[in-house]
Amino acid sequence: MGGSCRIHDTTLRDGEQMPGVVLGFGEKIRLAEKIMEFGADLIDIMPVVSDSEFRVTKELADMFGKRVSATCRIVKSDIDIALDAGAGRITLFAPLSDLHITQKLGISREENLQKTVGLIDYAREHGLVVDFAGEDASRADLDYLGQFLKEIHNRIAVFFMADTVGCLTPTLTGNLVSYLKKSFSCQIGLHMHNDFGLATANTIEGVLAGADYFSGTFTGIGERAGNAPIEEVCAALKMLHGKDLAVRYEMLKGICDMVQEFSGVKLQKHKPITGQNAFAHESGVHVDGILKNPRTYESFDPAVVGQERKIYAGKHSGSSVLRTILEDETQISKTLDFIKTLAEEKKVSFTQSEMLAFAIRISNERKLVEAL
Repeated sequence: MGGSCRIHDTTLRDGEQMPGVVLGFGEKIRLAEKIMEFGADLIDIMPVVSDSEFRVTKELADMFGKRVSATCRIVKSDIDIALDAGAGRITLFAPLSDLHITQKLGISREENLQKTVGLIDYAREHGLVVDFAGEDASRADLDYLGQFLKEIHNRIAVFFMADTVGCLTPTLTGNLVSYLKKSFSCQIGLHMHNDFGLATANTIEGVLAGADYFSGTFTGIGERAGNAPIEEVCAALKMLHGKDLAVRYEMLKGICDMVQEFSGVKLQKHKPITGQNAFAHESGVHVDGILKNPRTYESFDPAVVGQERKIYAGKHSGSSVLRTILEDETQISKTLDFIKTLAEEKKVSFTQSEMLAFAIRISNERKLVEAL
């Protein structure tokens, strides 16, 4: 595939829709710069949300042109606001499931289709590139989905299949993407939510089935259980499937750290790829293996994603971890006993600098005793 699958970043829009998250104007600009430097192809923003969001859209449109896509409801005024903000591209979204069409909008299937077609045409007449996101497409009636896309596929650039409540499985995702690719002329994108913890797997399966774009957020932040984490999808495609995207993988950790700082949402320590412990080792068996060959307990070099390996000592450690900094076997044995006891008592692990400090302390105490 070699870079043919593109990234639609929605950290600034769907990511910020996570309860309690508010990204400031300057923070959004800084994040967008990093995300674009990383290699995202499109960045998502919703100017109708607020005056500040309008200003962000205008600033980003000046900086990145049609790589910025303004998300709009099927409301003419949303499109007008996007135009006023200088957007050259929009993502128009409307529901495709009967649940959303009838219960949320209170309209018929046909009204939903006609309104969408009319607004797509209106946007195109005003010079906009139009993508369309099918909200709740994963629960749509397949016949209606087909009818809907038959009317719009030659009017839009990308159809984003939204798994709005994260209920797809990898097999279903792959089958849906294969059907869409075979049946319609527009490009196909994925927008996966993580309600069942399957957003990464579903996105990967969709890409392998031929999706042209995938949508996601850095660190996976977003509504409810979040979105597909861009860092996980990129790393898995590269390392597990040999699908090298045209991105700077070494920036993944730094961008995720920035998202944590600006959003206030801290990652679990064991978060894959960019978590604090993603390449951390304490167990004696694991540390011994890592010191002999890092591939024994790491699938790839952590530097590839901007990470670094961490070696800790604790309750589960063996003597190998101390042999990296000490030579005397008696000193190693006494220091290890001390570390194990203290780790169990305090429920912590210790860094290599702390190990060395303990070893020096124990050695000095032993020398003092011998001097007496």
